[in-house]
Amino acid sequence: MSHANKVLYLGDDINTDDIIPANRATTDDPDYLKQYALEHIIGVGELLKYNAIEAGANFGCGSSREIAPIALKAAGIEKIRAQSFAEIFYRNSVNIGLSIEILGEKKQNAVVDAIAAAGGLMSFNQMRRQGKMTIPPSLTPKRPMTLVEKLLAKASGNPYVQPGEVVFASVDLALSHDAVASPVAKTFYKHYGEEAKLWDAQRVVLVADHFIQVNDIRPDKKAHLMYEQMVQFAKDQGCHLFDIISPGEAAGICHVLLPEKGFVRPGMVIVGTDSHTCTYGALGAFSTGVGTTDMANIYAMGDMWIRVPQTLVFELSGTLPPQISAKDIILFILGQIGCAGATGKVMEFRGSILAKLPFDERLTLANMAVECGAICGLIVPDEMTRNYVRSRTSQEFEEMIADPDAEYERLYQFDLSHLEPQVARPSKPDRVVPISQLEDTPITKAFIGSCTGGKLYDLAQAAAVLKGRQLADGVNLFIVPASVEIREKAKALGYLEIFEQAGAQILKSGCGACINSGLGVLAKEETGVYATNRNFKGRSGDPTGKNYLASPRTVAISAVKGKISHNLD
Repeated sequence: MSHANKVLYLGDDINTDDIIPANRATTDDPDYLKQYALEHIIGVGELLKYNAIEAGANFGCGSSREIAPIALKAAGIEKIRAQSFAEIFYRNSVNIGLSIEILGEKKQNAVVDAIAAAGGLMSFNQMRRQGKMTIPPSLTPKRPMTLVEKLLAKASGNPYVQPGEVVFASVDLALSHDAVASPVAKTFYKHYGEEAKLWDAQRVVLVADHFIQVNDIRPDKKAHLMYEQMVQFAKDQGCHLFDIISPGEAAGICHVLLPEKGFVRPGMVIVGTDSHTCTYGALGAFSTGVGTTDMANIYAMGDMWIRVPQTLVFELSGTLPPQISAKDIILFILGQIGCAGATGKVMEFRGSILAKLPFDERLTLANMAVECGAICGLIVPDEMTRNYVRSRTSQEFEEMIADPDAEYERLYQFDLSHLEPQVARPSKPDRVVPISQLEDTPITKAFIGSCTGGKLYDLAQAAAVLKGRQLADGVNLFIVPASVEIREKAKALGYLEIFEQAGAQILKSGCGACINSGLGVLAKEETGVYATNRNFKGRSGDPTGKNYLASPRTVAISAVKGKISHNLD
């Protein structure tokens, strides 16, 4: 049957876990992926009946996985029209030649149009290498600039830039992990030659963390193959590799590990094949997620194209109530502005609250900026930043600050003096309510871990709750230190003993259940509360499961009470 001109109509916030679920992501085979595109929305194989998609706002939000647009294109989708696109999905689609249209947008962009006309980013960059294409300098006149504009102006070799223009920015650090590194390597060799070398091996870091535990919950030979191919690529190229340290155990989750190992410094431009690369903005760097094609081109060229973003400022003031954490703050902000509230923009956090937050908590704020649609969560460096960085590396760094009269798209001011614990209901991170307004919600699973909830401060919050207490009957609590260093410190501080005595299961470091690839995932119709960053349908287990998001403290209390709660009495 012909599917000519058959349009699939979808709503707002169609995320990459909707487009291609995480449990399908251990292969980049288009013929496989096309069968499972949008399976949780319309069913397996159903997208093959359509050739166009029309959707609402924020299409493609969530993960940076390029297999999402690849799956759509392979299924026969020729064009996607939407009110707006998540920035990484937009980039990935342009890069692979999938036609997209922002409904109602009339302005054109010469560089994006040139990439599209060349047939995608690969062809465009091949023309650059052959001298057939050059990147024109910015024509932006002298103007005051925000911090992110200054970072991108310097990286692109321009004195001034402005929001909306496309520049090619030099990359200081490139990250990938076992879920994506192998497809990146294949793409890199395919287009730049089997003998191709990285533009700078010392600026590339590969981490085994995403799918290394998947066989604990289901057999998946493809995941191990992807891991092996990543390790081989690292050996062939001589780049940095954080391999597994024992079967199924990561040296750390990438977004915690890289700052911990001194790779991240203020003033850098950092990219990673993971949407939570935005975390490193907590150290005054511009950091963002990219897809497979982008990264393969960065490996060859050392730069990336990017639309200079607008900046939203979040002024956080007042006196933070005891036991309220950064997770509560960012969930509150999500509830206020929504998953599309910062689409394609930078969220810059400021205010008196920041000075009192431990450094780990700043990482949490920046980490979940992407849940608001932002491409980076940014914090201007201060003495806390400097002390942290100098404790991790002896390398020099250059700080930048915005001009006093720089222009921002919007200023949000939140007095957090009366903030109470926040909970995000399934199945979107912005379905947030104060915990006092949450209906009675019994649970059977609780999870404290991931790049969002497995840092030392997170474990300290959980230990303070669990000391001398036991889990409720019928509740399983899983705790995952985000790195080996964190595990060792948690052990020395007595946290691990507290967790064990309470009845919690302490798992090996890795992404695990956060991406439906390790112990702690939700079973059919099961309800859990997780200190992770996303609760999309099927993200952390069976699509019929219900995943609530909360702070590590709230998760620990809930595990003791047997229902989502913030009261220990």
